[in-house]
Amino acid sequence: MVVNLFRHTQSISILVLMALCGILWMGISFQSLEPSIDVNSPFFNSIYSWIHSHVYLERISLGLLVFSQCISMNKMMARQKIISINSSFPALFYFMLISTSPKAIYLSSSVVSISFILFALNKILSSYLKKDAYTTVFESAFFLSIATLIHPPFFIFIPLAWVGMSIFSQVEWRHWVISILGVLCPWFLLFTAITFLSIDDWSSFSLFENLFTQNSSTKIETGDFLTLFVFGILSVISMFELLVSLRQKNIKARKSYVLLLWVLIFGLIHFYLSEGAFHEKLLIFALPLSAIISNYFYYNKKKWLNSLTFVLIASLLANHLLF
Repeated sequence: MVVNLFRHTQSISILVLMALCGILWMGISFQSLEPSIDVNSPFFNSIYSWIHSHVYLERISLGLLVFSQCISMNKMMARQKIISINSSFPALFYFMLISTSPKAIYLSSSVVSISFILFALNKILSSYLKKDAYTTVFESAFFLSIATLIHPPFFIFIPLAWVGMSIFSQVEWRHWVISILGVLCPWFLLFTAITFLSIDDWSSFSLFENLFTQNSSTKIETGDFLTLFVFGILSVISMFELLVSLRQKNIKARKSYVLLLWVLIFGLIHFYLSEGAFHEKLLIFALPLSAIISNYFYYNKKKWLNSLTFVLIASLLANHLLF
């Protein structure tokens, strides 16, 4: 029943997702933390320090941000014909994966930056078969660079602009020059603002001083372990099915999935190298894994998928309510 609801319907499934975002991200699992938790992110901290003083605004902003990411993920998958336009699987699994741990339910620089990673992916995917994709290439690189300004450890994802160009055959030298300009543009604006306004605390070089300091806690509690175990098993199965389908060329949007697999690879590098909370570093994996799991659910119409979905939802809610 749950599987069919998100496989074929839009309006009801969107309302369900909105309710879930309100319950988890605005309600029972919301955590209001001090602005100082996001080191090396003066841009985010300067904004968050104001939002933090208005608790209800912080809750609403966080819930709407996550809900908009769910919808953006679903629209990207449908618009680029990676999955059926009537399916809401990408939105559902993105929500479930980004909500895995209650310790990650707070307004952080990584949550905000993921929105710009999504914008960049959408631009990269839309550049396929475009003859004059100069604007699209610039915008994708620009969004990736903006994500880095907000959350510096995400600089690892900047090469996605060039990986996407290679995958979608945008190899003309002008595309490479424009992509580099797109990456440099936000930093040039930053340097101009720092120089003109004399903002010493916003030094662009200080953003990366402690980037690779391995001082974050990796302790996993019982609820998080059980949830990660269930979703991890599903991710491995879905990944295996996708790789088999890609090898046998049974998927039309093969290049799109290859790009998403590169997001997963860069995510692993980011997880290993960057500092920050263990649960916060897992958030970026919601992007590629939600697409991979959606592919598995959409093309496998077995009855036991309903039971599996209930297990996923039960483990998620148990982690937020019982542990």
